[in-house]
Amino acid sequence: MKRNILKKSGFSLIELLIVVAIMGILSAVVLTSLGTAREKARDARRLIDVKDMIKLLVIESDTGNVLLSGCTGINALTTTCTGPGDISFIGSDYSDPSESAIACRGSSESACAYSISKKTGGAGAGTEDYQVCFYLEYGSAGLPAGPNSAIGPVGKLVEGCL
Repeated sequence: MKRNILKKSGFSLIELLIVVAIMGILSAVVLTSLGTAREKARDARRLIDVKDMIKLLVIESDTGNVLLSGCTGINALTTTCTGPGDISFIGSDYSDPSESAIACRGSSESACAYSISKKTGGAGAGTEDYQVCFYLEYGSAGLPAGPNSAIGPVGKLVEGCL
């Protein structure tokens, strides 16, 4: 007499739960590392933007320290700059990747829009006497996370803003 032995094929509930748990752990690790990568990418973009703005300011400073127009107040948004010369491109071509409308200051605690003022923090920035303030989320180029600035006449990157 033959016995019919039914063999069940497939995965047990325990095996399925273990696989789901492993996938959950792996996805948590990947998402955590992606968040850091996004912060670093935005910081890299900010540094490129600030260096490009500095190049425009240096080009326009060939005739000496010329006062900027449009962005004349303390911590004025760079998007309001209208001159002289190619400085108007700062307003149209460079904006913080966070798309914040709040100007960066020394007390900023989150991503903010690029701002410009005198080196001393006063109103009336010029092509050689300026401080472009920006915010780094992660830190880059030897600068820490938080508010940082580029100071004229050559655009030296320094920690903090006035």
